[in-house]
Amino acid sequence: MTFTPANWPRKLRSQEWYGGTSRDNIYHRGWLKNQGYPDDLFDGRPVIGILNTWSDLTPCNGHLRDLAEKVKAASGRPGVSRLRCRCSAHPKTHSVRRR
Repeated sequence: MTFTPANWPRKLRSQEWYGGTSRDNIYHRGWLKNQGYPDDLFDGRPVIGILNTWSDLTPCNGHLRDLAEKVKAASGRPGVSRLRCRCSAHPKTHSVRRR
């Protein structure tokens, strides 16, 4: 398997999600605007999503909260928007679950 670099300049995935006028683009922008994100988030700049699975109930993922904060700080270049999402790990398989 060989790596083929993308043509440059390329259209960013965040531009495809938020930059158009289709129904899906309007929905994606609307969901984020509803959460208080500013209009300039959708002006074509890169959007970086940081997914995190830390939880107070699952100590094995406790370090991921600090790691996500470091990633957020490192990706804070001018012209880059960062969105953080917490994805809770289901405690069903962990010993802290009450039976």
